[in-house]
Amino acid sequence: MRRPKYPLTLLEASQLMHQAGGVLVLAHGNEPGGTSLATITKDLRQQTRIIAENMIEYINGLEIWHPRHDDATIAAYLDFTRKHHLLSTGGAIVIKSPSLWGQ
Repeated sequence: MRRPKYPLTLLEASQLMHQAGGVLVLAHGNEPGGTSLATITKDLRQQTRIIAENMIEYINGLEIWHPRHDDATIAAYLDFTRKHHLLSTGGAIVIKSPSLWGQ
């Protein structure tokens, strides 16, 4: 059964995650598809400026190592997290087929 997604503002999502003891990480920020920052601009300096001006007070980190992030994205995002004392994370795409995890 598909459940509808509940839309949250970044502030609401941040508060919810932090109240639950979690951290909020911007995932696949430069992925070419979907709803990433790449849909706004492909320029990494502009992407990190958007994060700094609009998101940094709410998030705890960035996903750096992602299968669709190129070397330039990894370097720019890693530099950004180091300068702003954010978490640097990595992940694999298992959202579409979680039942395949570990097979």
